[in-house]
Amino acid sequence: MSNELLSIDKINSLPHPLMIREFSSDPWYELIEIDVQTGVHSIDVCGMRQVNFHLSSCGQIKDDHGEVHDIEIFFTDCEAQPND
Repeated sequence: MSNELLSIDKINSLPHPLMIREFSSDPWYELIEIDVQTGVHSIDVCGMRQVNFHLSSCGQIKDDHGEVHDIEIFFTDCEAQPND
């Protein structure tokens, strides 16, 4: 069993660069890196790198095509929903 908290395959399957925000009313910030074992990530805030503590505090990721994805789907314990 993997000790990774996040699925790097799901993250890497998105068109990059990725943008991230905490709440739907917050601004988007460029996602610089994610540690898939801990969820610690860094973002670009006005040209400065800011390390955030855990990805679970964020709400959404936007890919380069403009599609918005909920953070929960990137966690390894998230089960895929069956297609109807």
